[in-house]
Amino acid sequence: MKLYNQTRELVKGSEQWKMFEWALALLSLISGCFAISVVPFIRKDFGERYLGWLNLFFGYTVVANFFFLGNVIAMLTRHGGSRLMGFFWLAFMVMSAYRRREITNRNNAGVEWHSMYIGTSLLPLPFSQEKIYKFFEPAIVFGIGYFLWNSSGLVGLWLMISALALFVNNHIVFYNERRSILDMRDAQIEAKYLGAALSGKPASETAGLVVAESSIRLMRQTADLAGAFESLSPELKEVLETEHGATAPEPR
Repeated sequence: MKLYNQTRELVKGSEQWKMFEWALALLSLISGCFAISVVPFIRKDFGERYLGWLNLFFGYTVVANFFFLGNVIAMLTRHGGSRLMGFFWLAFMVMSAYRRREITNRNNAGVEWHSMYIGTSLLPLPFSQEKIYKFFEPAIVFGIGYFLWNSSGLVGLWLMISALALFVNNHIVFYNERRSILDMRDAQIEAKYLGAALSGKPASETAGLVVAESSIRLMRQTADLAGAFESLSPELKEVLETEHGATAPEPR
């Protein structure tokens, strides 16, 4: 984990890394704006920050635009507008207020709860919550939107777009969660096997942690890597110096 984090520190200033982080954050924001407009109908027990007022504001904005720009959207899609969109806008406000009330009651009762919990699905399906979040929720919401497309174009379009956004946003959430858990697991492996990896033992004996001899030698011999060596943690520098006799390259 130390090696990974320090590698990330070295490369995160690159344009490619910044572009990746920026694109992922933007995708998460856009998909979240649509996803938050449907989740109060299909989940409960939200975390306080996940269903925070700022997130709900983005959801209100999405639904309101579909309602107030109904005639324009109907003209572009060639599907008639519908007063049903106004009903869903009102229903969304009522349901979101109800979910926020649940959060307030839980806080007042002193219940310990993760503030970013994405909610428990209300869909009575015999599958794991992860599969329901990733696949069945988006599929069902999309199916309802597709069913309503001809009779209520605005509602159908809103639900189908929100379903795609829900699919993307749920996968981003689980991707970030898995990355965090992998970071913790890698940290344990590196703490346990770093010394063995630096001594040249094979991957089969170090849980896959390998540090190439050429990498240590390159760090010792290349002056341009002096700054990188100095940025390492004291513990890691001590291990490098002990196991390989490496010292920080003298700057030119």
